[in-house]
Amino acid sequence: MAKRVFKVSMNVSDTGAPAGCVLRGASQSNQGLRIRISVAQKKGDGGPVVGAFVILDAGDNVHSDDLDQLLDRETNAEKVRDLIRRRKPGCVNVANANFLVLEDSQSAVPGKG
Repeated sequence: MAKRVFKVSMNVSDTGAPAGCVLRGASQSNQGLRIRISVAQKKGDGGPVVGAFVILDAGDNVHSDDLDQLLDRETNAEKVRDLIRRRKPGCVNVANANFLVLEDSQSAVPGKG
């Protein structure tokens, strides 16, 4: 009998995320990235994060040096995409919901994390 393997995905595109929570990078291209979102993210959307967010940590990834410019400032997915594509024109946005996970349950509380 074949063994069934189930993939458990915790990406924001699969779970959604409440406003005010912290999301972290879940791929090699956004490893260590941490952002606090201002707008709730709907389950089922794997595209760019909707609304404003603040980059708390640029992480340790190929885009970290560029993302450092945006630390602790309100930004959005379009600005991040435009910034990283200056050096790497074909890159997928590091702020896409399918490359981010909810950091932890405590980060959903504004003022924590």
